[in-house]
Formats: sequence, structure tokens, C-alpha cells
Amino acid sequence: MGFQSILFANSGQEAGKSVPAFFEDLKLDYLLKIIENQTKGYAVRHFYYTLPSSVSLIQYRQQICRDLSDKDLNSCIRRFCFLLQKSRLSYAFSLKCEETVQAASYHLKAASLYWDSLLAFGRDLDSCSPSSEGILALREYVRKHIANLQEQNFGQEAAHANEIFSQLKFRLTVEEERIVITEEAEETEDYLKELSALLRVDDIGQDCSFSGIFPNALEPSCLEETLVKLLKKSNAEVFREMRNFKQQFPNFYAEKILRFEEEVQFYLGFLEFAEKTRVFGYPMELPHILGQNDFSGTGVYDLALLWKNASRAYTVVSNNFHWSQKPSFFVVTGPNQGGKTTFARSVGQAVYFAMMGLPVNVSSLELPFFEGIATHFEAEEKIQSNSGKLKEEINRLAPMMHQDKKHQFVILNELFTTATTHDALIMGKKVMEHFLMRECYGIYVTHIQELAEETDSIISLVAQVEEGEEVKRTYRMLPMKAQGYGYSDSLVKLKWSMVFHCVYSAYS
Repeated sequence: MGFQSILFANSGQEAGKSVPAFFEDLKLDYLLKIIENQTKGYAVRHFYYTLPSSVSLIQYRQQICRDLSDKDLNSCIRRFCFLLQKSRLSYAFSLKCEETVQAASYHLKAASLYWDSLLAFGRDLDSCSPSSEGILALREYVRKHIANLQEQNFGQEAAHANEIFSQLKFRLTVEEERIVITEEAEETEDYLKELSALLRVDDIGQDCSFSGIFPNALEPSCLEETLVKLLKKSNAEVFREMRNFKQQFPNFYAEKILRFEEEVQFYLGFLEFAEKTRVFGYPMELPHILGQNDFSGTGVYDLALLWKNASRAYTVVSNNFHWSQKPSFFVVTGPNQGGKTTFARSVGQAVYFAMMGLPVNVSSLELPFFEGIATHFEAEEKIQSNSGKLKEEINRLAPMMHQDKKHQFVILNELFTTATTHDALIMGKKVMEHFLMRECYGIYVTHIQELAEETDSIISLVAQVEEGEEVKRTYRMLPMKAQGYGYSDSLVKLKWSMVFHCVYSAYS
């Protein structure tokens, strides 16, 4: 089938259009703003809306990530995309221009940039040593595309039209009441210097915007329009060649090349984001996607928390975890503000980026393939809602359970907080049973200790405090039996002691 997509291979999948429900809970919306800032001029957000449909597609992406860690390959792809951007800009101008000569001029410029960038890209790919299926297929496709354009004499025709166009020289003599236009029969070495002196512009180089007939993008001046009319009469062949090229090659771009240019930003932007994260001192590693149910990680941390505090001295605590050999739930209990939600979010982020085929926020990670991610985090009751918070929670939870999907990763954060403890216990158990029946792994953050009673499918984790200092949280999650309710009292005492200290200081 050959090369189809650097992002979806030959799977037939396409980028999604709607934001997944779990994005806000996992702070992925915040992270994507940072990632998209690394891809100037490209919109990549929608590529993150669709999880790959198979392990093979995840591995396809991981291989490409490894290839793009090579600086030479990474640089040559960035150069190619930069030149394509310039080419497409000129092509867009050619479509918008009302003046036919101006349109043909931009069309020729776009085609020349495209051809030169393709040839350079082909040479660069041949000089690199990629090993991924995606880059190797791309290299072969670029070779065939170049050969196909050569058969059509695309490069020769573009070069011929440019050569004739470049012979068009003229001199502008500005007098007191008129401007005299004189054609130059021979090449003038100081042409640009004289023009820069006339227009009082310094340092005109190879990229000088005055090197063509039309310095302005879309609106030729009266002088330019007059100039074209005069030159058309004496140089009809030049303009005929430009129009002929435009008619012969009206749309020269390969759809797969343009798709590659857009899709490869998914990798380039994220890998730059990952490298900046490493500079902060935190790992970003490719995980191992396993066929079996092994699920464990070391050094997982909250990416959103890290980036929100990147401008100040702040340490984000990492955690280790290990699920049993079959689908099961971590039930996380412990003191308020002890890092339980942060832990759940950090694991959710790791699972998501792992399923996307990207480096993740861990030192190491092994996990099974998940067909989806479902989250339900505690939300504030809507003021205008006619129902209470419990009803709101059930309304949010219902779609997750009605989907009847299997092999998902599920995070439930503080469910049923407004119900009685007895009712919350019964409903919490029912919800976990529902997802366990569908072979899902999950995390349930709760204040109800009874939910953490260990079984073959329930693993109790407890947020830790410093030994002998109940008010000091370590933000570590350890597998152990739920420890009791004493922590909330200590937190209240700490807050009141701080208030008393502030009041005392103000009046002393």
C-alpha cells in the first residue's frame, strides 16, 4: 500500500474533531496549549483527540519518535517544512491575486520553492539512517514523487520559466515631475544596490523583497500596474511563459506531502516539549506496551503541576506503582491535600501519552493496551442547576457506564461525597464492579476507607505523612491498609494555628 500517513500509518484512522471528555480532568487541555506553542504556524491540537486503535500503531509512532531523536533527521524535516510553508504562502497569494501576471508570478515562485525543497529533502533523507517503518516509507514515497515530477519535466519547466523571467530588467529614473522606465538590455551587477539607494533601503540581500516585480503581497501599486502594462508589450514572451507554466501545472502539490507536513508537527512539537521537560530535571521516556496485563511504573509525576510551577523553585514529587496481574483498582485514601488527586492525574497522563505513542512522564512504564480512557473528577455543583451535586455526579457518570466499553483505564475521584457514607459505599462498590467486569484497570480516590478493603481486584494505597508529624504531607502513595481519619483534624489545627499567628503578629 505504500506510504499513507506519518501519524496513522495505513490504519485508515483520522484525527478527531471533538475534545475527549477526560481532557479537562487530566489537565491535558492546559498541556496542549504548551505543546502547540512549540509548533509555530501549525495547528496540532486535533491530532491529540484520537487514541490509536492498535498496539501496532502505537509502536509505529514510537519508532518514529526514536528516529526523530536523531538531530540530523529532525533538522532536515524542519527545514523541509519551513520551505513548504513559504511555498504554500506564495501559492495562496497566487489564488487570491486578481492581476493575472502577479498570480502567475506567485504560482511560479511557489512551484520553484516546492521543487527545490523536495530535491533537498530527498538528498537529506538519503544521507540519514532512519529505521522506523514510517520514515522509511516516506523516503521511498519522496523518491517516487520526485521521479514522477521529473517525468512531467516539472523541474525543467519551472527552471525555464524562471530563467526567462529573470532576464526581465528595468531601470526607474525618478525626476522632478515624472518617473522614467527604461529596460536594461544587459545584466546590471549593481541593480539591487541602485534600487536600495533609490528607495533608501540598507542591506538588501538574497531574500530582498524588492527582487521581484511585485514587492507587495496582494495589492500592486499604480506604478507596478503601469510597469507591467509597458513590459507586457515589449516582453510578451516572458509573461506568456509564466502563464503557460501555471496552466500546465495548476496544482503541483502531492496530497500526501502536505499531509506529512501537517502531521509531523505532532512529533516535532511534542519532542520539543519533552526535551524542555527534561531540562527541568524530570524524565520523559517511551513506555513498553505489553500484550499481557503487567502494569507498573516508576517515577510518575504530574506534568501539568510541573509546568505551572516551572518558573519558580518547586519540586514535584514522583511515585511508583504496580498493579496485580489482572484488571484491578487502586483505592487511594489518606489525608486531605495529601496528593491523592495529583497522583491519579499523573498516572492518567502517563497512560494517555503512552497510548498516543509518545514519551511519557515517568522513569519507566510497562502497561497493557487500553482501548479508551474514562475519568470522573469531583466538580463544583452548578449554581443554576435544578439538581443537587449527587444528581450532577450521576449524570456525568452515566455515559461512562452506558458505553459498555472494555479494556479501559478509569479514574474516579471523590465520588458521591454528598451521599451518606453507607450509600456512597454501596454505590462506589457497584461502580468499581461494573468496570472490573469489563476488564478495566482504574484508580478510585475516596475518603471512604471501607472501599479500600483489599480483595483480588482491590489494592489499597495510602497517601503518606511524615512519621510523628501528621500535618506534614509527603505526597507519596504506598500500598498499605487504610489508616484512619485523624489527618483532617491535624490539618484544621494547623490552619487555625496559622490564623492565630497572623492575628497575633498584626497586633503585637
